[in-house]
Amino acid sequence: QSDVVFTLGSRPIHFQGGRMIAEGDPGMGRECDPIFYRYSLDPLTGPLPASERPTYCTDLMESLWGSTDAEIREHGRSLTFLDHRMFLNEMVVEPLAAVEQEILATSIDDDEVAIWIDQLDITYSFIDRDIAGSQNRSNHAWGLAVDFVPGSYEGRQVYWRWSRVFDREGWHRIPLAQRWSPPQSVIEIFERHGFVWGGKWAHFDNIHFEYRPEIILYNQLVSGVEGSAD
Repeated sequence: QSDVVFTLGSRPIHFQGGRMIAEGDPGMGRECDPIFYRYSLDPLTGPLPASERPTYCTDLMESLWGSTDAEIREHGRSLTFLDHRMFLNEMVVEPLAAVEQEILATSIDDDEVAIWIDQLDITYSFIDRDIAGSQNRSNHAWGLAVDFVPGSYEGRQVYWRWSRVFDREGWHRIPLAQRWSPPQSVIEIFERHGFVWGGKWAHFDNIHFEYRPEIILYNQLVSGVEGSAD
């Protein structure tokens, strides 16, 4: 199978079968899922069907940002977001600042957004860790993901692994009304600036946003093509 080779960061990266794999990888990413995936650009209307957890290859991220704490931090900056200080990847600073500006403007006339801001308790981005329950390195490791934790979840569900403890077989069917969520207008603001929301994953993580502008653009293109076909 032919592929395209890019020089990205510190080493050549092969794009093959939708996967970005470092040169010399003996498996050439057979165990990895493609970097692009379907993500709904519309508001959620119900729980998503159960699916296999994706397996991410991190070759591209390591080539661009490094693999050690010291290397990754060279690409980081501190930022204050809604009066909360955090350290994150320099690529996220500008779009997150634009998100903040739009959220603050929206909060003037939107009480739900104003309450979300007021109840925001913890924000964090850079944490060098694997995704819980897997050997996949989280996008928090490169400061490309941000979690926004409220003072209370008001007794609702927020993260699939925690929900599975109490309902091992049916956690993915938990109604949206029983899940804590940021206001829809906040989610849409993040998406307009290139972030995906973890609440739209089958393995939901409702406090989690990732800077993945390529996912937003990909799904805009796919939606446009599908709309034209109709």
